[in-house]
Amino acid sequence: MPSRYAQFKEKLPISRLSDDVLLAFRVLFDDPLDIVDLAQDIADLALYPERLQESYRKEWEAYVLKALAFEIRQHEDLTPAEFIELMMSKVEAIQQNNDTYHNLLRQVHHAKSILQSENTVIFPTPLRQQLTAFLLPITTITPPKK
Repeated sequence: MPSRYAQFKEKLPISRLSDDVLLAFRVLFDDPLDIVDLAQDIADLALYPERLQESYRKEWEAYVLKALAFEIRQHEDLTPAEFIELMMSKVEAIQQNNDTYHNLLRQVHHAKSILQSENTVIFPTPLRQQLTAFLLPITTITPPKK
């Protein structure tokens, strides 16, 4: 039988959550002692807005799924309906009353507006710049004759 986390990963459509709701879950389960500094990651979006789509979202999805699996173990006394109601009320409370969430959400929306702007060009990271400079000459190599 697959683990609870594997079942969650398979059955929960977390990729369908809006960024707002996913962020609320991420803030809800944030551990200040965790190696990942959520506030710093989101602050970095001002310089690297592409990280929102390229890495952060997937990281948040994995983080939330693991946290949900742990949370449901902590509340085994609740029925599924009661657990769902508990999570809904916690997320709603975060969205309505949490200043940290509102600050982080504002920064996420700013990064999304940069990404969606037609007149903004996202410069590649230094690593991508180096890789492009290194690999670009491949385009000048004559392909083998067939």
